[in-house]
Amino acid sequence: MGLIKHSIAFSVATLISRVIGYVRDALIAYYFGVSTITDAFFVAFRLPNTFRRLFGEGGFNAAFVPIYAKEVKEGKEREFLRSAFTYYLLINLLTTLLLVLLAEYIIGIIAPGLKAKSYFDLTVLMSRWVFLYLIFVGLSAFFMAVLNTRGVFFVPAFAQGVFNLCFSFIIALSAQSFGYYSLIAGVLIGGFFQLAFHLPYMKGVPLGFSLRLHPEVKLMSKRLVPALMGFGVAQLSFFIDTFLASFLALGSISYLYYANRLFQLPLGAISVGMANSLLSALSLGEDRKKSTTLALRFILLLSLPATVGLLVFADQIVDLLFGRGRFSAEDVRTVALVLQAYSLGLIFFSMQKALSSVFFAKGDTYTPVKASFLAILFEGFTAYLYAFVFNFGVVGLALGTASSSLFSFGYLLIKTYRVVDWRDFTAGAVKVFFASLLMGWLGYILKTSLAHTYTLLLIIPACALLYFFVLLLLKEKLLISALSFGNGLVKKLLNP
Repeated sequence: MGLIKHSIAFSVATLISRVIGYVRDALIAYYFGVSTITDAFFVAFRLPNTFRRLFGEGGFNAAFVPIYAKEVKEGKEREFLRSAFTYYLLINLLTTLLLVLLAEYIIGIIAPGLKAKSYFDLTVLMSRWVFLYLIFVGLSAFFMAVLNTRGVFFVPAFAQGVFNLCFSFIIALSAQSFGYYSLIAGVLIGGFFQLAFHLPYMKGVPLGFSLRLHPEVKLMSKRLVPALMGFGVAQLSFFIDTFLASFLALGSISYLYYANRLFQLPLGAISVGMANSLLSALSLGEDRKKSTTLALRFILLLSLPATVGLLVFADQIVDLLFGRGRFSAEDVRTVALVLQAYSLGLIFFSMQKALSSVFFAKGDTYTPVKASFLAILFEGFTAYLYAFVFNFGVVGLALGTASSSLFSFGYLLIKTYRVVDWRDFTAGAVKVFFASLLMGWLGYILKTSLAHTYTLLLIIPACALLYFFVLLLLKEKLLISALSFGNGLVKKLLNP
C-alpha cells in the first residue's frame, strides 16, 4: 500500500494546487475575459509552463530518481547530488538567458499566426519577463525530485499551489490598476515563493556545489536527454495547439487555455501522482507486475468517472467557474465544447503516464520517446484535419489531442502487455464501468431537472456518492483498501 499512500499524498496536494490554480484563472477570466491580453499572455506563459511540466512532472524525475535512489541506498549521495545540482543550475540559467534574448524569434516559431496580428509585440514583451520564471521553476523541479526520492510527496506537489496562491493575490490587488503588468508580476513573485516553500524541507539534504563531473551525473545526462525528449515530445501537444490556434480567430488560444486548465485538474491529480509514485516504487525494487496493475486500476477508478462528469456537466462547470465579469455566455459555451473534446483522452493520458514509468524505472527512455513522437505526428495530422478540413475550429484541436492520447497509450500497451495482470484489472474495470454508467445517468437526470448552475454544487457530490456506493456494494477491493488507508490517516492526525 506504500504506492497508494504516496500517490494519494501527491494527488491530494496536486488537487489542492489545481483548485487554487482555478482561482488564479478565474481572476484572469474575470478581469481580462477572452481578449488580446489573454491570448498574448497565454502564449508567453506557454513555454515556461511547459518547462515546469517537463522538469517538475516528467523528464528530470525519470532520469534522476532511479540513480539518486541507488546512491542513497549505498550511502554515496553527497558527491553525486552536489555535482548534479551544480550542472543543473548552470544549464537552467543559460537556458533562461537564451530564451529571454531570443523571445521574438521563439514567439514567431510557436505562434506564427500572431505575426500578422496587432498584439504580437505585446506577446514578445510579456515573454521576455515571464521567461524568467524558468529559474524558479527549474530549481523547484530539482528539489521535487530529491524530496520524492526521500519519500516526501505532498510538499513538492503543493509548491505549485503556493505559486498559484501568490499569483492570485497579485491579480486581485493590482489587475485594475496595472493591467497586464499584474500578470507578469504574478508569475515572477509566485515563482519566487514556490521555490522558497521547498527550502525548510531540504534540511539534512547534503546540497552544495561541485564542478567535478560525477560518473553517475554522466549516466544521468545520457538518460536525461532521451527522457526530456520523450516528455518534451509529449509537451509538443500544447505547442501544436498554440501553433494552429494562432491562425484561428481571436480568442482561440484563450479558449484552449481555459479548457485545458480545467482538464488538467483531474489529469494532474490522477496521473502525475501515480506515475511518480510508480516510478519511485519500481526504482526501489518493488514487484513490477503487481505495482503496474495496481497503478492502472487506481487510475481507472478515478479517471473514468471524471471523464463521464466532464462530458455531462461541461457547460455547467465552465459557467460556474468562469461565467462572470468579462467572460461572456459565448465564451462559456465554446470553452465547454473544447473541454468535452479534451476529456475524451483523460483515461488514456493518465494510463500512458503510468506505463511510461515502467520503462523509465528500468532505464529504458527510448520506448516512451518513440511512443510520444509517433503520437505527436498523429496529433498534428488529426488536429489539422478536425480544425481546418472538417471546420471544427478550436474544438478540432482538442479532439486531435485526445486522439493522440489513445494512439500513445495503445503503442505503450502493446510493449507492456505482459506486465499487467489482466484478470485482476478486468475484474475491477467492469465494476468501475458499471458504477460510472449509473453515475452518468443520475447526473444527466438531475442536470435536466435542476437547471440552475449552482445546483451543480449539490449534483456532483450526489453523483460521486452514488459512484462510490455502487463500488462498495460490488466490493471493489481497491476502493476498500484506499478507504482503510484514509481512515488510518485521519486517526493518526487526530491522535498524533
